Amino acid sequence: MKYLFFLGCSIVAVTPALADEAGDKSAIVVTATRTEAPLAEVGQSVSVVTRAEIERYQSVQAADVLARLPGVSVAASGGFGQPTSVFVRGADNSQSLVMIDGVRINDPADVGGGFDFGSFAIGQFDRVEFVRGAQSVLWGSRAIGGVINFITRKPTDDWQGRAQAEYGWRDQRRLGASLSGMAGPVGLTLGGNWLKSDGYSAFSEARGAIERDGYESSSANLRAELALGGGFTADAGGYYSRANYGYDAFGADAANFGVKRDVTGFTNLRYAGLDGRLQGRLGFGLTDSHRVSDDAVYGPYVTDGRNERIEAQLAFTPITQVTVLVGGETEKSRFNDNYGSTGETRLDSGFASLTLRPVTGLTLNGGVRHDDHRDFGTRTTLSANGAYAFAGVDGPVLRASYGEGFKAPSLYQLYTNTGFTALQPETATAWDASIEQPFAQGHGRLSLAWFDRRTTNLIDYDFATYTYFNVGRIRAKGIELAMAVSDWQGFDVNLAYTWTDARNQLTGTRLARRPENVVSASIDYAWPFGLRTGIDLNHAGDRYDDQANTALVPAYDVVGLRASFPFGRKVELYGRIDNLFDKAYEVVRTYGTPTRSAYVGVRARF
Repeated sequence: MKYLFFLGCSIVAVTPALADEAGDKSAIVVTATRTEAPLAEVGQSVSVVTRAEIERYQSVQAADVLARLPGVSVAASGGFGQPTSVFVRGADNSQSLVMIDGVRINDPADVGGGFDFGSFAIGQFDRVEFVRGAQSVLWGSRAIGGVINFITRKPTDDWQGRAQAEYGWRDQRRLGASLSGMAGPVGLTLGGNWLKSDGYSAFSEARGAIERDGYESSSANLRAELALGGGFTADAGGYYSRANYGYDAFGADAANFGVKRDVTGFTNLRYAGLDGRLQGRLGFGLTDSHRVSDDAVYGPYVTDGRNERIEAQLAFTPITQVTVLVGGETEKSRFNDNYGSTGETRLDSGFASLTLRPVTGLTLNGGVRHDDHRDFGTRTTLSANGAYAFAGVDGPVLRASYGEGFKAPSLYQLYTNTGFTALQPETATAWDASIEQPFAQGHGRLSLAWFDRRTTNLIDYDFATYTYFNVGRIRAKGIELAMAVSDWQGFDVNLAYTWTDARNQLTGTRLARRPENVVSASIDYAWPFGLRTGIDLNHAGDRYDDQANTALVPAYDVVGLRASFPFGRKVELYGRIDNLFDKAYEVVRTYGTPTRSAYVGVRARF
């Protein structure tokens, strides 16, 4: 914790007269409303990560990026490839919706229907939009904790490319490249990434493990856009990833191996008319997953999952003060495993929202959704939120929201030999309120948010009956504090602090692997001669590793250093040291974390 004190002092020292674009109230987001909206008109808590930030932090995995944001804690059972959960405001990993370009990528074959971030690289994405709080009215099942949308690079008017190579600790090698431009009337973006590492033992080396769990992954993406005329455009895209990795049994070294393969695709027909006041979209999305867990003792377990989704929406702004959004979706999901379990289901949905701007600066929004699930029947959810932006570039923004969320039972929970077909959806009600204060002519931003969410009908495994039941009740409440400053006399500062009290209402115990206090802080400085240096600190308070709250995992602080130097306008050399003080710590009990490690790389643009 002493490093947190020193870094906090540094932040205070550089904040009196900060300036740049961190508090831009006119920045446009899509995920919060399913239409383009300025941040000042959004009533929910939203964070945006840009490509420049991803490169500045030298991030490798998506979970590394999310861990820097308010409301997030991450639990990884080892290194690359190992099960990695992202908890948003204390919600389970399966209770947050994860998307690529608006297409949900939660694994249909996962036990809870969640998304494993252990093999998800960040290199192919240009932007992340992260909406906190229950968002099921617009996004449906799983959007209880929040919605995370990873957005790929849009095609550019002229051909542009970038490439990256990196080498470091434990023979880690990383390559990446992307290309974007016009091929006749078609705009194209394509990219790829490859990473290979000798890795470290998933079971903690500090506890005596000697066998390293290596990792190799590759991924590729494609995006195409075509203007059809008459206000119509078409776009399509896809994302592919495959990872091979070693993993360990709980509490011991083991020669286990796994494979993860994911395919995501989409196609959309869009219409914009009446000078942009009428916008429509008809789309199809696909997610396909394949998992192999080859245990040295018990043999392989293989699952395949598939989700197909058709969506339509129409947004109409008859006058500046009013926007109406209506839409519908139909989704088919199926899964099977090598033990003979198989299942499929269907979910049909309709939603509508109304946005009002009655006076300058005030935006009000309300919505309703109705879902019809083949197994559990119907569910209606409601939402309401509002934002008031005071005039001026440094005027504060007040936000408040109420949202309802639900999570349909996973196919595993319904149809395996431990499943129960009469399961009902998990349901949640969530409130939050926040104030955001830009300062220094909009170049800095300070925000404070409060949240409270209550979840009922939680699905859990009953060891007495060896099946799943709706038995749990959860309450999660907390506070988020964030500060962002960009390019003030060469400084960039980012700070995110979250206090979360997430508890089982039946037992009073804290939820497993959710620390009460999480801090992410960074300071960067751009020297006059081109060198950029940065320091990072991540702090996680103590947390329990089990539901009974008997296995306490101690708090930890980890510090890292970064540097980069440009050679002309096209090439940049960079490097970093993670875990600078060689801290021995655990995020998940008995599972390993990296020791001090160094990496160097080069980026090029053309």
